[in-house]
Amino acid sequence: MSEQNDLIEISQSKGEVRHVCNSCSHDRRKPKEKCLAINSSSGAYHCHHCGDSGILNSHKTFRKEEKQYVVPENFNYTKLSDKALEWFKSRGISQKTLIRNKVTQSEEYMPQVEAKRNVICFNYFRDGELVNIKYRDGEKNFKQVKDAEKVFYGLDDIKGKKDVYIVEGEMDKLALEEVGITNCVSVPDGAPNPGTKNFQSKFSYLDNCWEYFKDVENVYICSDNDTNGRVLLEELSRRIGRERCFIVRMPDGVKDANQMLMEHGVMNLEECVLSAEPYPVEGIFTVKSEQDYMFDVFQNGKKKGLTTGYQVLNKHYNMRTSELDVWTGVPGSGKTMMALQIMLNCSVLYGWKWGVFSPENYPVGDLYDTLAEMYIGNTSDLDKKDRMSIDEYKQALNFLHEYFYVIYPEDDFRLDNILDKFKHLVMRYGIKGCLIDPFNQIDHDFKGKDETTYIGDCLTKIRRFEQVNDLKFIIVAHPRKMDKDDNGYYKKPTAYDISGSQNWFNKADNVICLHRVNPMDIYDTSVLFSVQKVKFQKLVGIPGEETLKFDRRSNRFLDMSNFCPLDTIKTTYTSYELLNKFKNNG
Repeated sequence: MSEQNDLIEISQSKGEVRHVCNSCSHDRRKPKEKCLAINSSSGAYHCHHCGDSGILNSHKTFRKEEKQYVVPENFNYTKLSDKALEWFKSRGISQKTLIRNKVTQSEEYMPQVEAKRNVICFNYFRDGELVNIKYRDGEKNFKQVKDAEKVFYGLDDIKGKKDVYIVEGEMDKLALEEVGITNCVSVPDGAPNPGTKNFQSKFSYLDNCWEYFKDVENVYICSDNDTNGRVLLEELSRRIGRERCFIVRMPDGVKDANQMLMEHGVMNLEECVLSAEPYPVEGIFTVKSEQDYMFDVFQNGKKKGLTTGYQVLNKHYNMRTSELDVWTGVPGSGKTMMALQIMLNCSVLYGWKWGVFSPENYPVGDLYDTLAEMYIGNTSDLDKKDRMSIDEYKQALNFLHEYFYVIYPEDDFRLDNILDKFKHLVMRYGIKGCLIDPFNQIDHDFKGKDETTYIGDCLTKIRRFEQVNDLKFIIVAHPRKMDKDDNGYYKKPTAYDISGSQNWFNKADNVICLHRVNPMDIYDTSVLFSVQKVKFQKLVGIPGEETLKFDRRSNRFLDMSNFCPLDTIKTTYTSYELLNKFKNNG
């Protein structure tokens, strides 16, 4: 919608103007609905229906463009040689299976050996069209077509199926076909190491293929019998929905389905598949159901919290999923801004994606604008001469498009509906955290319950949700009306001061309070980051407080040496290097 500005006139008054969107309104049932929000000060516009956004008079839009993938050359590779067929036969794979899966052979340059090699071609199709190829040489070196789309191997085999099998490698898919299972796909890159750079981005294939799983009833996951395989199982089941997942286990000493086929034969592999166990989500646990987690902990230790990027906070507070954090503070103390800051830090450092319900920050475009200023470290204000450039703004919006998803269900603010929206974001985009800000904006229906019981039930429901989906869940909650001290300052609140119930303190894993040091001094922006409760102190931190300060121009929080973790965006540091820079939580 780069020509929006040719048709729209904005009043000179400050504030937001609503207008009909020229890009999508003609296709809508209510074509005259004013879904385009325009900031009359900055000229920034955002359509709440189609997502189009940009700056008026710039003739540039900043909506994330659909990625253009490289398409491999036409499918004209040679048939498998007798030598290749014999190799597959030694691994239990028949020629019939190879033909049906269109496995071929070619000569390809392999960067690992810096030479051309005869390679096996695992050809990836979507709707009958070749979209990617994985090459494998005799030394088990792999590569895929550069910049091609990442999808499941065998994707067309699960189209319209109610039962789907997922394995960790192409050879495992072929192995399951030998026992009669064709409704099977393989992940394209195996199981990523959880410590690898941009771990979440390794699951882009799931985003690209999500429509194939919308109506699937049962998903059988057969990952490798090792640490990375267990991580893959956990992430796939979290994204797909554990309630419809089953675990296919190989016996001790057997790594994967193909090894099972080679060493123990078709019947034993079939028995493993038929013995698949439902993912334990019903609340009844045994040692067997927990053994993957237990062996992972035994070998790698318990999952410790990840740094917020602020070294001064490492002693007190670190980020850990499957936890509920409650943030409080009097109005104007910086609760929302600090929460957004730490969330953005986690997106840059670890690739965490977030779901946000923050109706007080409306229109949504203004919330994204605030995050854009944080990300770049400069204002977008039209009145400032040295504001960020258009290219910087575009960089910020493209980043936020990938990592922040705002929900605003206009007609239904009930907790159940909000959690349903968050669940969709878990399944569709793999978000790692959620923000409700503030809790009092939810539509509450007490249904005859007293306030204490009602809030306790809400927090219990949220705790179950974040645990089942392995999320960091942050709730911003306002304290009740508080008395001032002799100097006219509000006293520093605790979770017990939050309106409604002492359950806030009891049910939270971590309690954070933001408190202005000198609230009457407009030039003193220092705040106390007060960690008042930490449930798992050995893994997250110990209660205590540190002083930070807020920079109004950049919308960033700084430590007392004027450092913000996002400063590194403008240096040569990569996110992975930044993680290493701050990984010492001492």
